[in-house]
Amino acid sequence: MEDDRKSKYCDGCCDLIFEPMPANRPAAITSAFWLQATATGEICGRCNEGHIQISAQGLIPLGVYTVFFTTDRGVWPAAPIGVVYTSDGFDPNRLIVNSKGTLSYYVAPLDYNPLRGIPTPSGLAKITGVIISLHTDRLTNGLSLGDVNVNVFNQLTAPMCSVRTE
Repeated sequence: MEDDRKSKYCDGCCDLIFEPMPANRPAAITSAFWLQATATGEICGRCNEGHIQISAQGLIPLGVYTVFFTTDRGVWPAAPIGVVYTSDGFDPNRLIVNSKGTLSYYVAPLDYNPLRGIPTPSGLAKITGVIISLHTDRLTNGLSLGDVNVNVFNQLTAPMCSVRTE
């Protein structure tokens, strides 16, 4: 009986509704342009796997962006655990933004259940939210977010929500 409740708690999806972060914009970008960005998505988990998917509009055209989970232990790339990060602008959590500033669809299959947490060397890290960040130096910084408000600017944030079961 207890296993059934635990399974139901960790199986399901969480809708993500992103809000712009006005204080984090590069000086060269107007506040009005920065604040027009919108995004939605979901995080789903089942057993020992899951995924995150995101759609966004109003981003910097052809900008280099990443998506990170915020956790109770810091930030973590919103991507599978067992992948290689090169920090050259092509990391697995990179978002591909077109010339109109639209991210049509980002899906990352996860090799862990994000609703249970991210397995890290120091234990499970509980996901508290998701951020979409612009990298003005066009590099993705690997496992690190980068220098906030220097070469990386967090443009959108969504809190983790209560889990809905399907």
